[in-house]
Amino acid sequence: MSSSIWGSVFFFLFGLMTGVTLFTFLRAGTIYEYTDTLDGAKLPDTDAIVVLAGGKGRISAAGDFWFRYFEKEQSREIEKAPILYLSGLGPQTSWRRLERHIRPGVFKAMRPSDVVLETESRNTEENAIWVAKNARLRGWHRIVLMTSPYHMRRSRWIFEQVLRNAGVPLQVETTTIDQEPFSQEEWRTSFSGVRITILEYVKWLFYTTFWEPKDLSSGF
Repeated sequence: MSSSIWGSVFFFLFGLMTGVTLFTFLRAGTIYEYTDTLDGAKLPDTDAIVVLAGGKGRISAAGDFWFRYFEKEQSREIEKAPILYLSGLGPQTSWRRLERHIRPGVFKAMRPSDVVLETESRNTEENAIWVAKNARLRGWHRIVLMTSPYHMRRSRWIFEQVLRNAGVPLQVETTTIDQEPFSQEEWRTSFSGVRITILEYVKWLFYTTFWEPKDLSSGF
């Protein structure tokens, strides 16, 4: 093949990759086009607070959210605070290690029976599958899902698909945990923001275009 043809191929591929990169950069911010079902001011009746571990500060923020229910339990405004369900923790996680991630006053109020440490799931789909298992086993009807703003749109979508596929009628409310070192309005101004947002956007495209939830028709 002549050098001129190789040159044409190179410029075509370069232009294609440049176009794809630019399109991704411009569209990546759409992952933040999601509105929570809860504003954080009111505490709805719920069976469990489900926080997806992985992002910085998520467990601590979820612990603080649970503590608001605990205070209502103490004042007898509600019968019992919901379960704090920590999803996707590492296999080495233990009750004592959990203490490092929750404010001392909140941890002191907790009993092991108030918390579920789920250590099996490795990604968002598996997070949803294990929540579906627990919902069926424990008779849950409603949960509050908590994760980072960049992760919530895909998480809610995956949870809906998995729960529908599993035949588990679980209502999912959402409230985001804004603990990242960048804001969703200014993600393009930091390397961390660009990296996390673009990666999440690529995952969003994959899951909404090619992914199908695992077949759970035989039970789980």
